[in-house]
Amino acid sequence: MSTESQNKPAAGIEFYGGYQVYDENGIDMTLLRENHKRTIEERLTDNARSVQLVYAMEDAGRRLRKAPPTDERRRSIFDASPILQQLAAHQVEFVIIGGLAMRVHGSAHVTDDLDVCYRRTPANMQAVAAAFAPLHVYLRGAPAGLAFRFDALTIQAGLNFTLTTDHGFVDLLGEVSGVGGYDQVLGRSVEAEMFGLTVRVLSLDGLIAAKKAAGRIKDRNHLLELEAMKKLSDAGPQGA
Repeated sequence: MSTESQNKPAAGIEFYGGYQVYDENGIDMTLLRENHKRTIEERLTDNARSVQLVYAMEDAGRRLRKAPPTDERRRSIFDASPILQQLAAHQVEFVIIGGLAMRVHGSAHVTDDLDVCYRRTPANMQAVAAAFAPLHVYLRGAPAGLAFRFDALTIQAGLNFTLTTDHGFVDLLGEVSGVGGYDQVLGRSVEAEMFGLTVRVLSLDGLIAAKKAAGRIKDRNHLLELEAMKKLSDAGPQGA
């Protein structure tokens, strides 16, 4: 592909400066390039602010419609840091996946939950239960008053859990479509530094495999962005 065709704006829209704004799939490359210049913590802080804006807009829409507020969401303003601190403090074996992993790699996608894949050994399931114990865990979307105890026996009896906590939503997964169980996910992960912690995050290649396997409309949209991010990453600092 020639340099001229690479720099040609999508859909015939021309922008001042002549550089590539959108790729051939309509992904805004300017956002991805700017995110690559930020630290991981800056990317996650921007995400948290964006989530608050989304919630505020949803609340405004409910008021206009005179609809009742969503109490669960008001209770769960997303902040990944204290959840990750808890997991690290209890030496939980886990890998960050999903939207937050995308954000770590430089995505412009906004996410309001933490997705993690965890090792399903007895010791690690005990550690998971201990880490979440002080966070008032509850099943997301379940009716109020449901008898629910998030302990090692519950985790052993299940596999994947969608949870609410004091610090936001958490999806706890024992396996990832397109990648496999914890050992396979770990093998396709990379180290990342955030909030004073060293954690494992699913790689771009792993995220692409997971999104291809999921196949939902939102996953197909995420896949286009991930593939654009992969091209930037492969090109290195000069290409970014």
